[in-house]
Amino acid sequence: MSNTTFSRRSFLTLGSIAALGAGAALAGCAPKAPAADLAETGEEPGGAAAMQTADETKECDIAIVGAGGAGMWAAVEAVRAGKSVIVIEKGGDVGVSNGSIAGGPFMVGSKLQQQAGITFSIEEAFNHIMEYSHWSTNAAAVKRALELSGSTVDEFTDEFGVATGLRPDNYGAGHDSVRCNFQSDPKDSKTQAKGVDRMGPLQSFVEANGGEFIFNTAGKRLIMEDGTCAGIQCEGDSVIDVKAKAVIVATGGFLGNVDMMTERFGTFVNPLGSILSVGEGIEMVQEIGGQVSTQWGIAGNEFSGSNQNADGLWGKGNAAFSIGIYGTLLVNNQGRRFSNEGKFANLPLALGGAISLVGGQYYAVVDQAYVDGLAGGTDPWTLCGADEVNWRTGMMTLKDKPLEDVQANIDAGVDAGWIFKADTVEALAEAIGAPELVATLDEYNGYCATGKDEQFYKPACFLQPVETGPFYAMQYEPSAWVTIGGIRTNDRLQAIDNAGIVIPGLYVAGADNGTLMSAPYCDYEGFSLMCAYSGGRMAGMYAAEAVA
Repeated sequence: MSNTTFSRRSFLTLGSIAALGAGAALAGCAPKAPAADLAETGEEPGGAAAMQTADETKECDIAIVGAGGAGMWAAVEAVRAGKSVIVIEKGGDVGVSNGSIAGGPFMVGSKLQQQAGITFSIEEAFNHIMEYSHWSTNAAAVKRALELSGSTVDEFTDEFGVATGLRPDNYGAGHDSVRCNFQSDPKDSKTQAKGVDRMGPLQSFVEANGGEFIFNTAGKRLIMEDGTCAGIQCEGDSVIDVKAKAVIVATGGFLGNVDMMTERFGTFVNPLGSILSVGEGIEMVQEIGGQVSTQWGIAGNEFSGSNQNADGLWGKGNAAFSIGIYGTLLVNNQGRRFSNEGKFANLPLALGGAISLVGGQYYAVVDQAYVDGLAGGTDPWTLCGADEVNWRTGMMTLKDKPLEDVQANIDAGVDAGWIFKADTVEALAEAIGAPELVATLDEYNGYCATGKDEQFYKPACFLQPVETGPFYAMQYEPSAWVTIGGIRTNDRLQAIDNAGIVIPGLYVAGADNGTLMSAPYCDYEGFSLMCAYSGGRMAGMYAAEAVA
């Protein structure tokens, strides 16, 4: 396969496809112009241009930039407190964000859990999250977010009429359920409320209480007066200054910004959500002196590998993509192993994202015997020995779910040029430009024969030999639902400067906030969505308290 450069324009196109196919969009910011077009547009690549002359000025108590999960819940809390609110959203409605489409949030103490007899405490969740992050996040903010998580799920149903239910514990949290879904029928995922169906009732509540939404308009520049944030300048069909006593920035991170992701992660990352979020929120706060976090990472793709040149970018249940998360041999561009692949298989959303960033462009290497095993109707978990202890995630998500069209899907990847096939190991190593693959496979097959991984100590169930030709190398790249990292805040989600001093009038929530989430991503499924919903509520509450 040729080393085709992945342009910003093609990135944006694939990102849009991913948003439609995966249904995990992010909200708040629009794509940057392709690099080749910057001279024509006059847009500055690293930050906002100078303040423009406004065509219109609006005033409110609290301006909210972004109508994603954080922005919507911030608006709900602000109007509950009797404050006037204006929400600025780059998309056309409230149904384009990750918060409106993602599966469901992590939760503690919800009515659903209480009714099911699930005794999951704030203390247990808090201790696990903080130990997992090595106390690198803001403990008080995390604690408050957890305290709000259960009631947030309750309110979706009790106050806004959005059905919620329990999702099974797929990743070993230790309880029957630590995450909700939005399905009216617990057994039918097609009944999941998404988009406007999920967030529309919140919008109606905000508008019924005097709130205003401005769509197809992006927040661009913070308005500062004597060191205090006094509003936001927005651009859509016209330039609008929204003067406010407090501003909440919640634009969804930077999944649509190729340069920013490469700078922060060191490698290309495929977007699985919307590319509307390009880091504008983070950049505008930085430009007025906001401090950035030390935590930068991704919530990875728990369903499969991905490749920018593949038809569809990624594919759940498609062997060509999903072999990469089954604990099979993974090698980097030099043909060397770089991780305990069992960690990837058991925690694909959390550790898998971090491990994929280490690999950069990497390969899953298998032989025809493994492919034939999948093609013969054996599900991936059973093929690896049905180990309930060492591959619990496989048991929960893959058991009794054999893959279809295995050989055909792999052959399609070969034809497309991102899967490599060769009759010998030496020829495969030459095809991917990684001569060290030969020695790696010789050593690896020795581990498979003895049942002991002497290099990275992955469980024996994942030690599938690569001996029977032809041989395959699936080329993958990191992919993400959401970015981690942004503006550092205090426990009240107020932006702070490099000395830790509060920037008056300015709050940051959701994926723009670098205080609640750590990297690697937390191993509680739905954690980022909980941080968005709870963080939005926190920002709305705290801003309302501060506004006279």
